[in-house]
Amino acid sequence: MPLYRRPRSPYWWVRIGRKTRKSTGTTNRRDAEEFERVLQQRLWRLEKLGDRSALSWNEATERWLVESSRKRARDREALTWLLPRLTGRTVSEIADPDVYAELQKDALAEGWKHASVDRTMATLRAVLRACARWRYLEHVPQVPMYAPKAPEPRWLTQTQFQALCKALPVHLQLAARFAVLTGLRMRAMLGLTWSRVDLRAQRAWIPASQMKTGRPHGVPLSRDAIKVLQRLRAINPKGDLVFQWHGKPIDSCYTPVFKAAVKRCGLRPFRWHDLRHTWASWAVQAGIPLQQVMELGGWKSYSMVLRYAHLAPSHLAAAAELVSRMACKKPA
Repeated sequence: MPLYRRPRSPYWWVRIGRKTRKSTGTTNRRDAEEFERVLQQRLWRLEKLGDRSALSWNEATERWLVESSRKRARDREALTWLLPRLTGRTVSEIADPDVYAELQKDALAEGWKHASVDRTMATLRAVLRACARWRYLEHVPQVPMYAPKAPEPRWLTQTQFQALCKALPVHLQLAARFAVLTGLRMRAMLGLTWSRVDLRAQRAWIPASQMKTGRPHGVPLSRDAIKVLQRLRAINPKGDLVFQWHGKPIDSCYTPVFKAAVKRCGLRPFRWHDLRHTWASWAVQAGIPLQQVMELGGWKSYSMVLRYAHLAPSHLAAAAELVSRMACKKPA
């Protein structure tokens, strides 16, 4: 019998050949039989006709979750929302402008903002791009995005930052100082362990699993960063995690306490991630080349740091003078 029950599952399961064992996701026998017929046809097309586009959305997402280095909570939330809308469809059927429009329409009908719709569509795009890489799709699909204009990075002056630090409790104050001294994202910073810190060599390492780019990152530590780490060690002498409070790991720095301090200092809107923008802005203003800022900040592409270029246009002064000479040159 292709359909069968498992002791601990409420759903019907399907057995096809020696390799295929799948849950139908339904307790209804008739729906399970339809699922089994569709799966039989898809496997037949794949085996007999070489139709790789017959891969189902469910199978594609299962493989993507296993192989993807992202695996972030937002991706899983997006896949949960997409699942009932795309179950039973093949990836070739999904890679269609009408399907994209249908999904966007559903999301907007639920009251989503364009940015939220784009995040879900980005997860869909990531799965379909993987399908193209696995050769289940002939071309990389162009998934439409609303792409709202990104706001200019928010950053603090030295005076504003010092005022903010005074308004924070000691554990958040030290975390904020370390953030503007290293440019680390919050999750990468909070996951830092003493086993990955070398105070003598003045460097630290962030594993690929904690980096947004999915690549390991080396962090050179300045003398001020070393002082912050030494103080953190004195406050929390036990445990391998660098950032703790009362012996417990710090789960997030963007807390109501931080938001209240931002409000008292008159700095709203300001998020914890804006400390990374502050670090990058100060680095560019100090004359550090954008290429080095990109490497220090662990960005994946040069385009990510170009948004800070306007903060230090002095490196273009010589070029501006050459243009000026040409413009003012008298004709022969």
